[in-house]
Amino acid sequence: MASLLFLVFIGSALYVFGIPPFNPGGPLLPAAEKTSGQQATQEMPAFLSEEKIGRAKTYAEYMNRGKLLEDNSYHALAVAEYEAAVKQAPENIEPLIEIGRIHLREKDYIKSKLSFLEALRIEPANLDANIYLVRALLADRKITEAQKVISTLTESNQNSKYYEGIIAAYFGDYENSKSRFNDAISIGTSDDITAKARDFLAAYDEYDFNQGGSKVHIKTLLARSMNRAGEYNMAIPLLFEVIKEKKDYRDAWILLGYAYLRIEKFQDAIEALEEAKKLDPAKPETLFYLGLGYYGLSDLNNAAANLELAKKNGFQPEVQIDQKLAEIYLQLKNYQQSASSFENVLSLNDENVYYYIKPIWLYLDRLNQPVRAMALAQKAYKNHPKEAMSFNLLGWAAVGNNRLKEAEDYLNKAKTLDPHLDAVYLNFGLLNEKKGDLKLAGTYYKQAFDMGKGNSISSAAADSYNRLIGKIDNLTYSDPVSLKVPLATLQ
Repeated sequence: MASLLFLVFIGSALYVFGIPPFNPGGPLLPAAEKTSGQQATQEMPAFLSEEKIGRAKTYAEYMNRGKLLEDNSYHALAVAEYEAAVKQAPENIEPLIEIGRIHLREKDYIKSKLSFLEALRIEPANLDANIYLVRALLADRKITEAQKVISTLTESNQNSKYYEGIIAAYFGDYENSKSRFNDAISIGTSDDITAKARDFLAAYDEYDFNQGGSKVHIKTLLARSMNRAGEYNMAIPLLFEVIKEKKDYRDAWILLGYAYLRIEKFQDAIEALEEAKKLDPAKPETLFYLGLGYYGLSDLNNAAANLELAKKNGFQPEVQIDQKLAEIYLQLKNYQQSASSFENVLSLNDENVYYYIKPIWLYLDRLNQPVRAMALAQKAYKNHPKEAMSFNLLGWAAVGNNRLKEAEDYLNKAKTLDPHLDAVYLNFGLLNEKKGDLKLAGTYYKQAFDMGKGNSISSAAADSYNRLIGKIDNLTYSDPVSLKVPLATLQ
């Protein structure tokens, strides 16, 4: 799904206008190739299985359970618990604020606004509820409404001063904006808010340094800071004003495309970035973001073309392009190119042994190049000699090279280092299947399935087990039925 693609912000480096690019890959999972739309089954946490009790839950119990559910990303269930808490204590605004926060995170701005308004009906002067309402309004581009709310506050804190500063900046009240940001920095209760306020003040300083700068310049600088602060829906209308006045302002088009990418409006992002590309066809950041936009629309060929051009034109960090290209070529079933891109990633970033899994899998399962797989596994061991996964990769590659005794030694070492590493048991199954001990192979596949608890290893183990069942009829296990299901049901 587009909403789950790769839009994770990295704060470690600043690129176009000081905006960090997206993390286009994330950790490479030990997964078999998945078709579009496949997802591993999410394990339900233990606390979801409640004991039946002969009394109504208390307000505190509803709140605690809601928090647990929220922390585990079961947002709809968390909202239900908080709503039950509201019924238990209708005078308490805490669950209403929690409900509003969840809706805000889920980008359901209408429900978020309604929750905060209900909280304010009970406690009109509550500062937290007012600030959350301002945040919901800004995210929904109701900036004038947000200004009215913030102007009525009778008390303040760092957050309120910060949002006063952002709103004043949006409406062009620059001196008032600077004052509010300085107030927020002086209060200094949150490092994050302080850093964001400083970034806006730096934008003003940059404008002042360029004596005689135009109004479109200061608006563009402030839109850049809004993007950095995550206020994309404030940056967008400000950038519209800039582009209306100066249609050939390349930087404004890039910032606009970036903002649309962040809110996952990929077609709008592409249209803005294509305008930037017309003005400067070689700009690597434009091409990189265009690649991400096309990827968001599942236009993999255009995504790859733009990312390759961004790489050719010197986009940094190069590892981010190679990560995304590797995944794109994998989806396009261009396995050789995918493996090459994964190897490029490893040459640039070898900090995590798990980055070796997908290229080794490609060389073993898709390209029939077991020697190359073994070379990568040996490199993984050389660079990560204390990791159980390194020995697991060596064992896996040794099975592929038909070096079965060596494989068994490696896998035993991996199991000794980490008895809970599910991938080891999957590869023990593969080893014993290759040795002809199908019953023992099935036992290991079942163990890997159970240990994986619905992850990609579980899926691969179920697939291997079911394939094994197709070979023989006389396997007897205590619970074979649990794996005799279509793989699709495990996604």
